[in-house]
Amino acid sequence: MPYYDFWRNKKITSLGRRWSRQAAEYTLHMAARYVDTLDRVVEIGPGRGALVNVCRSQGMIYIGIDANIGLLKEIEHGNAVCSFVPPIPLDDGVCDAIIANHVLEHMVGLPQAQMLIDEMRRIVRPGGVVVITSPDALWEGIEFWDCDYSHNFVTTARRMHQLFCDQALDVAYLGYVHNHLEGVMGALIGQIIRVVPYRAFAATPVSPLYVEQLYKLRMTFARSVLIIGRRREH
Repeated sequence: MPYYDFWRNKKITSLGRRWSRQAAEYTLHMAARYVDTLDRVVEIGPGRGALVNVCRSQGMIYIGIDANIGLLKEIEHGNAVCSFVPPIPLDDGVCDAIIANHVLEHMVGLPQAQMLIDEMRRIVRPGGVVVITSPDALWEGIEFWDCDYSHNFVTTARRMHQLFCDQALDVAYLGYVHNHLEGVMGALIGQIIRVVPYRAFAATPVSPLYVEQLYKLRMTFARSVLIIGRRREH
């Protein structure tokens, strides 16, 4: 059954690729702050390969996992696993960091979300980190549901913090990010783009009065939650 082909088939601009790389660089930089050694990275949902390119430029070992075989074609053979998660088809403690950008919200309810976090904790080594970025439903409101038909599990900073604590992860960092921008600058850019109209009244996504690129810009710089949890040594 096709899964996420609608997203894979979308065209991406050079500016979009640049923003994706900046987001990947930011995520990897944040992960490195909270782990003693960062040499081995596993990513769930690699998208178009922004993080794998950043990892390889820094000489890291990378494995990507995705249910869409078309997206995995951008990752070299041997470093990609085609699979739905959870469970995660990897051995225990195989990486220093496992990263999932905009994946948690696709879980079908609380039990699957709990299982995903538990599996991510399992495959990271003791002292390693679980890194998740997900949209902030408090910021996006109804657009949390409208932007992607497969969004199911509601993600906010409070809910994600509670989830990590219950899955025996020590929360090392919890904050907001707008793609790769944080703090006042990120909030300001996000708010400005948020008020830019992207469609005429009653225009649907197939209407010429609906500007898809402006909508994508809006969602790119919407507020997301970044949480980093460390697996306990014992």
